[in-house]
Amino acid sequence: MENTHAPGQLGGSLSLAVDRLDKALMALEERVRALNNGEPLPEYVPPQAGSGDMQRVLDELAAVRAEKDQLAAVANRAFDALGVAAANIRTLLADEAA
Repeated sequence: MENTHAPGQLGGSLSLAVDRLDKALMALEERVRALNNGEPLPEYVPPQAGSGDMQRVLDELAAVRAEKDQLAAVANRAFDALGVAAANIRTLLADEAA
């Protein structure tokens, strides 16, 4: 199975995710600070659901999940093939011992 990600694409998405996490943490810190000081809470403005960055991350997540499913299927087939090979070896060894 080949890698479907362009070089640097995953790293760019990770950087984007880290930036978004930083922004969310800063917003949370502002809210906690306001609560501790008895101030009114700053207004929370969630990220736009239709933003291109968010959609790109969601698409990449779907691709990674599909790759994981493909890897699991290949691993299961390999496991089955190893089981058949082990059974054949046992049969050959039993035949030689007899």
